[in-house]
Amino acid sequence: MASETRRMLNRRSFLRGAGMMAAGGLLAACAPAAPAGQAQPASAGEAAAPPAVAGKDISFWVFWGSPGGIADQLLADPALESYIGTGNKLDFKSGVNQEARLTAVAGGTPPDIGILGNYLDFMSRGAVVPLDDYIAASDVISQDKFIPGNWEVIQYQGKVYGIPGFECFVRRGLEYNERMVGEAGLDPDKPPVTWDEVMVWHEALTKFDAAGNLLQYGIDPYDAEGGTGPGNDGWFALESWDLIYFNEDTKEFDLDNEKMAASLDVMGEFIKIIGPDNLAGMRQVEGQGTWGGSFNAEVQAMIIEGYWHPGETVNEKPEVAPFNRSTWVPVPEARRGTKIQFGGGHMAMLFKDGKLKDEAWPVAEWIQSDYVCNLIFDQIGWLPAYLPYFESADQEKYPGLKFYFDSVKEANMWGPFIICEIQAFVETQYQQAREKVFRGEMTGAQAAAQLQDEVVKEWKEAGFG
Repeated sequence: MASETRRMLNRRSFLRGAGMMAAGGLLAACAPAAPAGQAQPASAGEAAAPPAVAGKDISFWVFWGSPGGIADQLLADPALESYIGTGNKLDFKSGVNQEARLTAVAGGTPPDIGILGNYLDFMSRGAVVPLDDYIAASDVISQDKFIPGNWEVIQYQGKVYGIPGFECFVRRGLEYNERMVGEAGLDPDKPPVTWDEVMVWHEALTKFDAAGNLLQYGIDPYDAEGGTGPGNDGWFALESWDLIYFNEDTKEFDLDNEKMAASLDVMGEFIKIIGPDNLAGMRQVEGQGTWGGSFNAEVQAMIIEGYWHPGETVNEKPEVAPFNRSTWVPVPEARRGTKIQFGGGHMAMLFKDGKLKDEAWPVAEWIQSDYVCNLIFDQIGWLPAYLPYFESADQEKYPGLKFYFDSVKEANMWGPFIICEIQAFVETQYQQAREKVFRGEMTGAQAAAQLQDEVVKEWKEAGFG
């Protein structure tokens, strides 16, 4: 089946693309040739090519806020003009939230190029343009220059719609603070591997004051990668319980089952122990948000994240980083010994309603350059999928990073990348279902049944079945 083939490819592609990496300092890659569509430098006695039309503002949006902190340095690249054209300007905007980006795309006012999430949704609904012709003419972009697993997720119905950029590589790791673990009387050298063992740590690490106020806790299992799915980062909970929620061949959903129900009940129990309102209140405190904030504040001792966590921790909270460790994500007891990994990442796309597609295309080439990749790896902690840079990356640059490189060879289950045209709807309904469970309004079985009904109804109403 197509879905099973893709699942096997995900494992093989990462082994091919990342299995031969060596530790060491970042080595300078060869400077890229002139971007596609731009003239090569004229040789002596040869007439120079006419200059590019000047004075255009090329809009480039990303949904993360962190690149905004290095925006001035990114735009100060002396080589940027050689990519986008003499006199042209790159209008870079970071931290574009979901409502703003979806409104802009739906309203016909998107950026010229963007890394905005919602990738499959944009592809399936025709909001972005195929890039195959641009790739064919490029000296910088080609399939053989990228981690195969990351190249796999940029395609839809046989065409390429995105170029991996800014943040790629593997997504599954359980990070924990060894100091907090040790102070709780736990052994940081023997990390948990099952949900039952994570619960033991969670209970030991969760503390309240005399008035019942939450002081610290073990883990929010739905924080960061733990709460993803379905999407370009897979669906962590269903990988842990070994469930394929959608059959690409038969177009059938499988959400109303014991595995889905168990995932909702087990993961919900962690939040019940913390207290849903206690957790919500803690999240409202500045600096104690999701995706690393609470971990950095040493309020949350464990978090399910990806390879970027070690570098982000160093750059955001260097005093906490030495205590960071990485290990395998948890699985049910019946799956003890399963080592899960998932290959995914982000991509730059040209939007159908963008005004400057040809001028914006070289930005997808520019973000593969050493200048851009060095800034992002050094100051944020992210890695690209561009092999000329990636293969020389320092695997021990940040505490805990080496685990992710090693995991590529050691993982014995690779989460599947599943193409489902209504995945954005499924994700929203999943978030609502899990909250009903951890607030005690539904059992996992009831939530799974409701989720199945809502998703099947949406599939039909959206015209897919």
